[in-house]
Amino acid sequence: MLGLLLSALCFADPQFAALEKGEPAPFTGRLLNDEAIVKISIEDQFKAEQCEIQIEYEKQKLQALHVYELEKLKIKLESDNAILKNKIELRDERIKDLQKLTKPTRPIVLITSGFVIGTASTIAITYAVNQ
Repeated sequence: MLGLLLSALCFADPQFAALEKGEPAPFTGRLLNDEAIVKISIEDQFKAEQCEIQIEYEKQKLQALHVYELEKLKIKLESDNAILKNKIELRDERIKDLQKLTKPTRPIVLITSGFVIGTASTIAITYAVNQ
């Protein structure tokens, strides 16, 4: 129903008649004087400009928000990288300290302990077989 009414208004021919005071109107409808038409025209232009200003404001606001979020993410990335670099440096220092604490095993100790264990096991096996 509303669509039918709107389509009728869209395709209706606008009627215009210049009247003098006291003349009867040639059609039914609204009668506007020149000041009312100028006011409607100015209000229409004002609303269009106001809309453009509002659109520009919203665009700038969104752009500022985007820049803010981007900067916030950059700062977080930089701080995370700094933290990770510090952790890597601490890990490397810990590794160096632990390497300083370790004593290299001497080959003579390994050879001697192997000889002693081998000799002891041979004597034990020989003793067990002869019993």
